[in-house]
Amino acid sequence: MSSVPVVVGADAGGTTTTVAVMGADATVLAVTTGPGANPRSSADPAGALATTVGAALTAARRRLDAAATLDVVALTAGIAGSGAAGRTRALEALTEATARCSIPDGRASLVTDLVVAYAAAAPTPDGALLLAGTGAVAARLRGFEVVARCDGLGWLLGDIGSGVWLGLAGLRAAATALDGRGPATALTDAALAWARDQAGTVAHGAAGADPQELVRLVDGLPPAGLGGFARAVAAAAEQGDAIATGIVDDAASGLVTTLGTVSPASSGDVVVLAGSVLTRPGPVRASVVARLEAQGRRLRDAGTPVAGAVRLAAERAGWAVDLEVLRTSVTPV
Repeated sequence: MSSVPVVVGADAGGTTTTVAVMGADATVLAVTTGPGANPRSSADPAGALATTVGAALTAARRRLDAAATLDVVALTAGIAGSGAAGRTRALEALTEATARCSIPDGRASLVTDLVVAYAAAAPTPDGALLLAGTGAVAARLRGFEVVARCDGLGWLLGDIGSGVWLGLAGLRAAATALDGRGPATALTDAALAWARDQAGTVAHGAAGADPQELVRLVDGLPPAGLGGFARAVAAAAEQGDAIATGIVDDAASGLVTTLGTVSPASSGDVVVLAGSVLTRPGPVRASVVARLEAQGRRLRDAGTPVAGAVRLAAERAGWAVDLEVLRTSVTPV
């Protein structure tokens, strides 16, 4: 029975875990997805990680030879929630998961999701990351390690410019308009329609709507769910609504300030943009990109973060990797 050396990369988020297996010839043998393995939000992070890693290894064996034995030379897992506050739990989950998959001790390494997102696009180990998705954070990295970070404080204390921040700002603007304290905005009708949709109720138009209706509809939503209204804010801004445009401007300004706190424009750092708010077309991305380019920044869009995890695992194994080829080879199936 043949033994085939492979490396494994894992990107474990709150809702989804993606795992890729690569051979020594840089061929990506398998990419699988499974449930989230963030130790702060997953009921069984070790189980979720083990399930997805196991499925990826099985798929890789089938592609090679069902009878082949895979020798996992290195595994790198980027786990959301594995910063200083959650590192112990994340490490415990990773250790348990690799044991379940019969991966020898000492071959797995843990990094944060920020590191794999950066490594998925950065040409060098030193640079900066600006991420805006559900949350928002900036980090400066040296040798693929975070040496400084700003924001990432959660929706109550920060995450300025994130999807949740945008959604909440839009809903607040709609509420103040309904209450008579703020100017009229297209966000009012949009907020009522969106909130009714979230609540599963039928919209009957916004005329004469009571602000308490918006309170009732939004009150039961989880914080992360508020990010769903960010798209309506972006759409209203693109259509010229002054209030939505102001929210977008504040988001872009906040994100640029967050980045500048850890990586001044004079640093010369390559900046990787990550997260749906900054990687999908929209007014926030457009404004942030324009502001950073005006500073002379060199920008890169993050690809699939699991590519960064595979890259780091390959480097630990001493294998050469063409990043651009790898980025196009790890699309989840």
